[in-house]
Amino acid sequence: MKNKKASPNEYCEICKDFHDFVLPDDLFEALMRNELVIFAGAGVSTENKKVFPYTLYEDIIEELGYPANKDLPFSKVMSEYCKKTGGKQELINRIRTRIDYVLSFPELYNMTTRFHQQLAQIPCITEIVTTNWDDFLETECHATPFTYEQDMAFWDKTARKVLKLHGSINNLGSIVATTEDYEKCYQSLNTGLIGSQLKVLITNRRLVFVGYSFADEDFERIYSFVRKQLKDFMKKPYIVTVDEKNDSKWRNLGLEPIYTAGEYFLQVITHKLQLKGCLISNQSLRAIQKELKAIISEHHKLAKEVKILEQPEVIYCLSYQDGVIHAFERFLHHVSYGESLCKNYIHSVIMRHENLVREKEKSKQWFDVAYLMGYVNGNIFVMAPIEVQECFPRYLDLGLKNEMHTLDEYKQSLSITKGRKKTISNYASRLVSKRIPDKSLVIQHTPFL
Repeated sequence: MKNKKASPNEYCEICKDFHDFVLPDDLFEALMRNELVIFAGAGVSTENKKVFPYTLYEDIIEELGYPANKDLPFSKVMSEYCKKTGGKQELINRIRTRIDYVLSFPELYNMTTRFHQQLAQIPCITEIVTTNWDDFLETECHATPFTYEQDMAFWDKTARKVLKLHGSINNLGSIVATTEDYEKCYQSLNTGLIGSQLKVLITNRRLVFVGYSFADEDFERIYSFVRKQLKDFMKKPYIVTVDEKNDSKWRNLGLEPIYTAGEYFLQVITHKLQLKGCLISNQSLRAIQKELKAIISEHHKLAKEVKILEQPEVIYCLSYQDGVIHAFERFLHHVSYGESLCKNYIHSVIMRHENLVREKEKSKQWFDVAYLMGYVNGNIFVMAPIEVQECFPRYLDLGLKNEMHTLDEYKQSLSITKGRKKTISNYASRLVSKRIPDKSLVIQHTPFL
């Protein structure tokens, strides 16, 4: 019998669990309708064995002197630790130390947040539920945390939110860890506002559990709560896991397992959204980063080589380039918000700013017109095919409405007088004489109108 051929990922610690799978149609359709909710457990955060060699549970079990194979619930172990150390304060310090340790090492932090960073780039996942104490989902996904009952008043006011069922490291009194904490927490879920919102999500959304194991106490309690609320009316939930040995148990619980790593699950979703033309591709992201460097370089070159007092209309080109730069910078900053990658969102930004261009043209505010034209073109670049991106207009001669790619082309255009609009030229002259008393100053358009 021949030996099984090794998988290319078999010896890679990061991607050895990246198993291919078929993405269910009903799950993807729910995603497209913004009806998919991620339930994130500790397995996609600090308790991933790729981050720490031992989990918090294992560390404390050893410290208490319990046998490693003793099957004790997480909350009971935490309660025993509190009793032996004189209170919950020491447990919270242990939790803080663990999270701070991750934050101290960029390599550890990046490993811990690989799932979070991938999730951040999917704009149609806007509702996340977690039992994790850390704030990595808030940080990486720019999600608003909902920890206390009074927070729920703002649920519909935020684009992306994370419901923190077991509290947050940023609100130490909210942390749920011991048996006593668990009992209070799940009593509150049955009667409080957070529990009410959780029931709404359970009723109306498609649930995907990621980062939970079959023996996970968090999972057992939450899933029992979910099943109790809806019984036979519950939409089929999914669990993303590498725990294939418990396949029959997952299915007996009514869960549809997807056997792969959580991060890879999100990568597949992202790729499918890109193939459908819903999301900006990774190739376009790299092109934007490259073009941003190029346009900044051209901006400095223009300011240095063309004297504003000799050619006042250069202020329009500088303003135009400011608009392009701001469009690119804002796009790249908002990638982790998800919305930047959504083509429908970018299209709405273009339409809105094209309307502003027309308004500014009517009022003859030409400096703003040039800026807005740059901002529009910057967003058009994001969605343009590569062959169009390669000849992107880095220069604008507003007086002739000419768009060009190189500085030499721009200089040549500036030398043309025929057809140049005098109102635009005169406006530039007045603006330069008014704003640039010192020859060493360079005019700049800030991201305000």
